[in-house]
Amino acid sequence: MIVRKAAATAGMAALAIVSAAGVSQAEPVAGPASAPVSSAPAVSSLPFHDVASREENDRAFAQFGTQVGIAVTVGSLVGTMAGAGIGCVATLPACLPGLVTGAGIGGVVGTIVAGGPTLGVSAYQLWETYNAAPGTSIYADRDK
Repeated sequence: MIVRKAAATAGMAALAIVSAAGVSQAEPVAGPASAPVSSAPAVSSLPFHDVASREENDRAFAQFGTQVGIAVTVGSLVGTMAGAGIGCVATLPACLPGLVTGAGIGGVVGTIVAGGPTLGVSAYQLWETYNAAPGTSIYADRDK
């Protein structure tokens, strides 16, 4: 169960990173000078709209990485300490095996508990910035 949650969290982070690469300005792509004759039905093109500027996207992605990194680090540290304490108390006569086992399990659980929700919120903020009109995101320069 813990491994599945960790894999899902890692997959969401990888998806957010991959989808963030190279997103800046949506523009139509120029097609060939003469379109080939086809019997396929005409497909309407996707609507294009302005998206946040490259600077806004870069700032949002940096903030995303910072927030997730801090949450994972703090979560794993707190989880490791709590798990070590609980493991030691649970196996009081032989504290060392319980301490090591509890620290490992607590570190994984702490990473998932603190990193998962932060990843979701940060990914949502990143997505909102990528889809905002230029100059309207929280990362836009307001003094211009």
